[in-house]
Amino acid sequence: MGKMLVYHGSFKNIETPKIHESKHTKDFGPGFYCTVLREQAERWAKRYDTPILNTYTLTLDENLKILEFKAMTEDWLDFIVQCRHGKPHTFDIVIGAMANDQVFNYISVHLW
Repeated sequence: MGKMLVYHGSFKNIETPKIHESKHTKDFGPGFYCTVLREQAERWAKRYDTPILNTYTLTLDENLKILEFKAMTEDWLDFIVQCRHGKPHTFDIVIGAMANDQVFNYISVHLW
């Protein structure tokens, strides 16, 4: 089992992350979003009046169903489009780059 340090930018300290279903569709579906990039989480937290950087040690259990996108490929983009349209998936953890809205807006206008 591998361990990695991950960060979550927020407006509050979150000791025990929980996944809450939401009406908002995100790049990788419902979940608790973290990054291995401390600076990225710090920038995310700065959107709030009380920025908080949460840090976690993640243990990757071999029994978890993990999907990793190592690059921004067509499969990566297809997965994001499906998730943003609310299609569920069966993965416990999805690892990969997030699509910024400029990328998604371009795809929306030119491919649909």
